[in-house]
Amino acid sequence: MREMEEAMARLGELVAAARRAEEAVARWRDRQFTGKADEGRITATTDALGTLIGLRIHPVSRSRLDARGLAGEILTAITRAEEAAERARTF
Repeated sequence: MREMEEAMARLGELVAAARRAEEAVARWRDRQFTGKADEGRITATTDALGTLIGLRIHPVSRSRLDARGLAGEILTAITRAEEAAERARTF
């Protein structure tokens, strides 16, 4: 009888640990990270894995920068967002 009670207690602990892990994954999955460039006029957003999920380019950036400059600033914003996600994963 005692063995059964101990097994049930361990099972309860495992279920609780699994529930906590599931909640942590859900919180992590929903996190977003941003990177900015061109004085904040270009904003890239990634998910927790660093996948690009959003990009905002202000009209001023579009008119002020040529194609190469705009591409460089977009890349900078994306890289900064990816780096923010990476830093969050290492802690």
